Amino acid sequence: MTEQAKQQMYRDARYTDKYDQIWQSVGKCVFCDMREKYIFFEENGVVMTISLFAYVDGQFMIVPRRHVTSAKQLSELEWETMRKFMYIAKKLVRTVHGIKGMQFILREGQGAQSTVGHLHMQCIPFDAPDLSVWNYRKLKNTPMQNVALYIKEAKEVIKTGQKFEQKYSNSSSLAVVCDAVIINDNNEILFEDRADQDKLVPDYITLPGGIVTDFSKTLVSELAREVHEETGYSLDVGDLTLISSQIDSVARNKVSKSLQASYTSSQQFIRNSYLLRIDTPKKHFKAGDDAKRIVWIALTDIGGHKNISPETKDIIGMISP
Repeated sequence: MTEQAKQQMYRDARYTDKYDQIWQSVGKCVFCDMREKYIFFEENGVVMTISLFAYVDGQFMIVPRRHVTSAKQLSELEWETMRKFMYIAKKLVRTVHGIKGMQFILREGQGAQSTVGHLHMQCIPFDAPDLSVWNYRKLKNTPMQNVALYIKEAKEVIKTGQKFEQKYSNSSSLAVVCDAVIINDNNEILFEDRADQDKLVPDYITLPGGIVTDFSKTLVSELAREVHEETGYSLDVGDLTLISSQIDSVARNKVSKSLQASYTSSQQFIRNSYLLRIDTPKKHFKAGDDAKRIVWIALTDIGGHKNISPETKDIIGMISP
């Protein structure tokens, strides 16, 4: 089949009733094997991708790359990214197709709700009710009877809510970042020049450290992991001293391969900064992970350095000589 014929088959499958034959013969999770050419935007492991078998022109999907079967399994970052993409979706459909209405259908699990187990959200431009034809049924309960039935299950509502909080609540709704002011016996402080894909805006050099991802561990152990990945240095967490804990924010430069464009994304977080004094030779430090190179800067030069953020200068200013 030629590429043109294949594209036409995708386009017409729903309208010609061929879709039923197609999905029943796939034999795999299509969202775990997405074709990159249909993805037009991605952030934080969540993609916006065209629906191959669309109901209406302009339809697309929001899909986490991770194979999750339920919304309860989404991380805070994944869910926040999906919320952001919903906002983008409405603006995009209005701009491209001139349609203000939008239906969002979140599908999870397998069965009547979805033909695949991978959670995904359909974004459907909505300009007429012809796509929403319901087979209405004769009801047994009045609205107040339904209220009474659910109120009767109050204990179940409370118990299930508590179970969700215990099993699925994410404590990192505001990210936690830990970094280290590492100062050697020559009164020089270690900085890193970030890799191109993780540059800040402005392009400041930064202290070694990063976002805490494993909240089952201590903050200092997460910091030790980050420092080792970025500099090759294994620190003793017992030598760390907390010198600052504050709310901070940064802007990052991001590049979208699909859109062939770069853009700036802002993030707010809790920033914990620790002091570490060492007498280790510089040769034991080597840039790695998202550090392109490491730089040692004399403490006396920090205040006038144009590539160090004002916030970082303030934190370093807390160090006693």
